[in-house]
Amino acid sequence: MVPVHFMDKEKVIITSDGQIHKSDDAQSRNNVLAQVDPDNAEAAVRYFQKRFSDLEKYVDASLRIIDGNPIDAEFQQLVDRLREEIASAKVVGNLEVLMGKVNAAVEGVEKSTNDTGGKTKEQSGDLTEGLAGETSAQETGKTAEHRTAPAAADLESKPELKPESESEAEPEQETEAEAELDPDLESKPELKPEQESEAEPDPESGTTDQKIVFENGDKAEIWAELRTLADKASNLAKEADWQYVQNELENIRYKWNEQISGNESLTSYEIYAVLLKQREEAEKKFLERKAAYQEKRRERKKENVDRRAKILDQLQNVIEKKRWQAFKEVNSLTNRWEEIRDLPNEDTVKEQDKKFQQYVDEFNEKKVGYLIKKAQKEEENLAGKLAVIDKLDQLVKSIGSETANWDLLDSDIEELSRQWKKIGHVPMEQSDTIWERFKSIRDEYFDKKFEFNKAFRKITTKNIQRKTRLCEKSEALLEEKDLALAIREINLLHNRWKKTGPIPKKKNEELWERFNTATKKFNELKSDNQDTIRHQEQENLNKKVALCEKAEAMKENTNWDEVSLEMDALMKTWKEIGPVPRRKSGKLWRRFKNALDVFFNNRRDHFRNIRTEQKQNYDKKREIVAELEKLGDHEDSAEAVTLAKELQEQYRNIGFVPIKKKSKIASDYKKACDHIYQRARSESKGSTSESSRGSSKADGDKAIRSEHFKLKKECEKIHEEIMRYQDTITFINPGGQGNELIEEIQRKIDNSQKKLEEKQDKLEDLRREINE
Repeated sequence: MVPVHFMDKEKVIITSDGQIHKSDDAQSRNNVLAQVDPDNAEAAVRYFQKRFSDLEKYVDASLRIIDGNPIDAEFQQLVDRLREEIASAKVVGNLEVLMGKVNAAVEGVEKSTNDTGGKTKEQSGDLTEGLAGETSAQETGKTAEHRTAPAAADLESKPELKPESESEAEPEQETEAEAELDPDLESKPELKPEQESEAEPDPESGTTDQKIVFENGDKAEIWAELRTLADKASNLAKEADWQYVQNELENIRYKWNEQISGNESLTSYEIYAVLLKQREEAEKKFLERKAAYQEKRRERKKENVDRRAKILDQLQNVIEKKRWQAFKEVNSLTNRWEEIRDLPNEDTVKEQDKKFQQYVDEFNEKKVGYLIKKAQKEEENLAGKLAVIDKLDQLVKSIGSETANWDLLDSDIEELSRQWKKIGHVPMEQSDTIWERFKSIRDEYFDKKFEFNKAFRKITTKNIQRKTRLCEKSEALLEEKDLALAIREINLLHNRWKKTGPIPKKKNEELWERFNTATKKFNELKSDNQDTIRHQEQENLNKKVALCEKAEAMKENTNWDEVSLEMDALMKTWKEIGPVPRRKSGKLWRRFKNALDVFFNNRRDHFRNIRTEQKQNYDKKREIVAELEKLGDHEDSAEAVTLAKELQEQYRNIGFVPIKKKSKIASDYKKACDHIYQRARSESKGSTSESSRGSSKADGDKAIRSEHFKLKKECEKIHEEIMRYQDTITFINPGGQGNELIEEIQRKIDNSQKKLEEKQDKLEDLRREINE
């Protein structure tokens, strides 16, 4: 340590790490003043010298108040406090001199008391009143070191001080560094030049005596100083640097008492009461804010304890499950643990530290064993992969022009490849080398297969042609004007490249170099034309939004045939439009697809209802056929014919039935009707000549009815065919080949519909002829 002298009488010592020590002092409790940057040592010493000067003034002012007062319990308490503040002060100066002044003053008071017999009660009260400004310091136990904290102007470059801990008798308080760590605190406000408070009472509004004081200038400086101190206290009460503010408030109380010392008559003025109240309220506000902060800090400390408990649980989980490979997780937990600094001084915290260290030690101990086993396993894996390589190498070397069973060879190669994948990691330093050996032998296998296997060579040649075409297309995209579309195409080309089968290694490297070169050039072109691409994508976006609006306008339409064609056209147009901005692509597609889904789901539900109706029609026709079969055994054949005609009319008015059941129900219906009419004809033989004459007309009606029945059957068949086509469309997803298939089926539906309309017209003519 190198001693540095700044004053003739005071000596300080600065260590190499920046600690400032003062010389041994009988009144000193701690010789370490602060920890500073060695470059700022001289300024720091001047700072502590200034604090000694302030302390000296404070002692002198206090002694003037004590002088002449009676010796009682209150007197002794004040003297003891003054001695305590001198003894605990962190200053550079001769504290023995100050202590001697106090002792001399006490002796003087004791001697005066013995001579005069003591002061009156009123005089004793003056002592209490004179020291009223010091009550806050007495309550909080603050030392003279805090009371005499210097203003910002006291140091040209104020060193960053780290004072030693205060006396154990002092209450908990926050350091400047601790306050800065609290994110809830407002930033320290910038100190403004001292000015009079807006709420300051008007001196002219006081009593006549007060007016005289100001007009004559008597005590004017004292009033101005008191106002300045009160305003400064109000401003300080808003700050969050607890230690700094506490020091400054105590300094204000010291200066306040210094001003009224010897001028106790000023305390009777109304303005003094106002200023005193302003200062005391500022102190009260500061203490309330500090108490709230300390309460917050206590809560934060409690939360930190809970956070540490969770970390302990996670670390304990790692230990219990023996996850000795969880290096990153344990490191993360350790870092989080170390970041939690603000903790209460409790046994719980110490117990947590102890447990955490135990867990970490156990993990580190077990980790070593895990790493040893891991290394052994990797060596075993290395041996296993080397064995696979040897087998693979032997297979490849056995291939030649005589090789015939390529399917068996392919199976063996794939089996060895599966074994390779199942084997775990090998030592990192050999991982790349062994992989290159495995890959080169497989490449050699495909090269030999290409050379000796004609079928494989044919397939491989096609793969070479496909990849060559992909190269050509990627190169052609460099001339594409629609860059937005080109971006989509280049991505599709890369996907196709990956799906294209293997080719010989040398040729693959050649083609890949060509394909990759074109891709890089395209990426450069894309980077140089971002504005153009964004403009094209925006145009595509507008077009697709318009398609969405059209689809949404038609989605509830029930004109199934016409709207189906329009929806298909919209889908085709959608695919022809280039890409849109990626961030909007998914949302826009979902919007468009939702409109399509609504329409096609509605159509599917519609035809599903038709199928339900057809089943009901079948049940109705089945009931009519059953009644016709009963009429075949009716006693009166003529009446049976009459009843059968009514049932036939009901049968014809019922709609279509399921296509699968159509033939069976029609056959049963025809059989039942034929039985009724054949029975009636057989019974009508031998009738009168009139009946014979009418037979020719009956034969004509029979021919018309037969043609009517045949035509109606054809209409039913065509209608069933249309229904089957429409039902098939509902199961085809739009897009790609699905659209082409839908269009083809729709053409068949249109042709069948046209035929049905023609036959229905003929059917209507026959029906009218029969009725006539």
